[in-house]
Amino acid sequence: MVGLLIITHTSFNGIRIATSLAAIKAGGGALWVGILTAMFNLVPAFLAIYVGRRVDRLPLRKPLVFGCLLAAAGGLVAAWQPMLWVLALCASAIGIGWMVIAASSQYAVGSYGSQAGSSELRVKAFSIMAMGFSVSSFLGPLIAGFMIDHVSFAAAFGVLAVLPLIAAAAFWSKRLLKLPSIAGKVADAPAGSASELLAVPIVRNTLITGAFITIGWDLYLFMVPVLGTELKLTATQIGSVLSLFAVAVFAVRFMMPWLSKKLGERGVIVTAMVLAGSTFVAFAFAHSYSLMLVLSFIIGLGLGAAQPIVLSLLHGAAPPHRIGEVNGLRMTMISTSQWTMPLVFGVLSLTTGMLPLFLVVGGGLLSGSFFAKKKLPKDS
Repeated sequence: MVGLLIITHTSFNGIRIATSLAAIKAGGGALWVGILTAMFNLVPAFLAIYVGRRVDRLPLRKPLVFGCLLAAAGGLVAAWQPMLWVLALCASAIGIGWMVIAASSQYAVGSYGSQAGSSELRVKAFSIMAMGFSVSSFLGPLIAGFMIDHVSFAAAFGVLAVLPLIAAAAFWSKRLLKLPSIAGKVADAPAGSASELLAVPIVRNTLITGAFITIGWDLYLFMVPVLGTELKLTATQIGSVLSLFAVAVFAVRFMMPWLSKKLGERGVIVTAMVLAGSTFVAFAFAHSYSLMLVLSFIIGLGLGAAQPIVLSLLHGAAPPHRIGEVNGLRMTMISTSQWTMPLVFGVLSLTTGMLPLFLVVGGGLLSGSFFAKKKLPKDS
């Protein structure tokens, strides 16, 4: 399961970076980078709760295959015609495809851990999945940057589009992949409103905390290509900065069992947000490739530590038959911020430059750490 997620997430990460660099090359600048980054999340923001409800009712194999095929289609169209408006449509399709994959895979991985009968094992299961995402976050930008510099943008999109096709074939095969059997999944499972889920304190507060972290993550991915281009770095250098971020994310997730015992789950999240917020502030004054590499590694340690705990808390707190819907609600909140914030920041960058934007994001994460310390349970 994790191996297939690495394949699909490598494609998603690589195409996001290739799309940003293609927009800059086409003369779109920071504004179009913001628009395209937003398009990966705009439509998913409106569909995520519905998709989550379908995941609660359908065999997991079906949405996994559908998501892979949709993501592959978006990448192939981008390879065929990498014009700005075409890239925007492709980004939307790829974003929907990945959202379906993410909702389904989080349900599956959380169920593996739950069937083991221990929340601690569930955290480990999500940590393994997150480590896989770290590998793909390293490979995606590296593949995109190398293919762009040494072949072409079309080749980069084409290679990355083939990966989810491979994953789709594997997800479809019952011989290659055995998904968890979840007895509670029925087509007519009871449904409710999203407001009912938000009324559960641990669900609501964990969603808000997770949104702070994910906003920081995605704005980092938006801001680094722009800053790197301003510093006249090559696509390979920009890709290597993002890949070193992924190395740090992998390293910190490998240490998650020790960190959780040492700091507690809430302590890990709060410490991660403080570290990431402080590094964003330092990024505002980064004016060299070597300094960007160092700061990218540090910010990866901060942003990478919290996600497994956030996912585990949500899976454990979700009411029966509504685990997929909780994941969908999380994606709706995150995707809404993801498509609005890059667009706003793209517009602001035209007048303010990048320095104030790094300060704003850093300050937001530092403020979020106080929220997490106050609202999340000390022991979970």
